[in-house]
Amino acid sequence: MHRTSTTVKLLVAVAVTALSGCVSVQPRPSAPPIPSPRPAAQDLAPQIGRPPVRDVLEALPDPKPPTATATAGRASAAPPAARHTGPRAAPRVPQPRHVPGPAHPRPPRRAVPAPPAPALPAPVTGTDVCALGRGYGHWPAGSPQSRICDRTYGH
Repeated sequence: MHRTSTTVKLLVAVAVTALSGCVSVQPRPSAPPIPSPRPAAQDLAPQIGRPPVRDVLEALPDPKPPTATATAGRASAAPPAARHTGPRAAPRVPQPRHVPGPAHPRPPRRAVPAPPAPALPAPVTGTDVCALGRGYGHWPAGSPQSRICDRTYGH
């Protein structure tokens, strides 16, 4: 009896030691999380290009004619610069290049007859399939496989 209690105490001590060793795991040192790389910031606002200033000024309507009092004060001043009011020149459009054709025109194409259809082999009948199963599949005559084949593909 003394031997059994010593053995039990020894087994309990080993189990406690094993469990305490398995349970007490040293925690990892906590490191700050690594930030994920962010994509470069992009300006998502639409980019609006401004037209040339001369086009904008030419598109504006002529100002209202000056009143009589304003003209009297300006009479002594130098005359304003002449404004171009004639028709604007149309923007120059490049002419499409002329690609010369072949020196000799091609003769008209003749209709080519369709090639003859290849001869198809005779369709496989049900008995041929079952014969293959019996020959290569080693089906004995009257076996379930042979009977199923005969019923499915006919005999």
